[in-house]
Amino acid sequence: MQKSEILNAIHEALEKLKQSATGNAKMEKEIHQIIKMLEQDARTDGDWEQFSHHFDQVHSEFLKRISEAHAHLSPNDYKLCAYLRLNLSSKEIAALMNISLRGVESSRYRLRKRLGLDTEENLTDYLMRF
Repeated sequence: MQKSEILNAIHEALEKLKQSATGNAKMEKEIHQIIKMLEQDARTDGDWEQFSHHFDQVHSEFLKRISEAHAHLSPNDYKLCAYLRLNLSSKEIAALMNISLRGVESSRYRLRKRLGLDTEENLTDYLMRF
């Protein structure tokens, strides 16, 4: 929510800056490109909401059950859980979450710790049982 508020404030500031840059076509174009990036990020957040709704319908309220069992997880942890439940590869998850492959590996490691899993227990298998 804070991220959304900050991005909205940046969007408004850029709109004002764009208006004051009238006459400088290069500056207007660059500001317009930044505004488009902010709008794309806002659509991505909406896409996740829609995805989680449909995902929960198909997977018998998986996200609800995992959040009840592990309320301390972050929103990114829930996304990772959903993608792992879909049995996506780390490379596919990296593309969906806009992070590096190494970032996915780190996220998986942190998730294992937060879930309290032993090193012998497979994370994907654990999530499939939910």
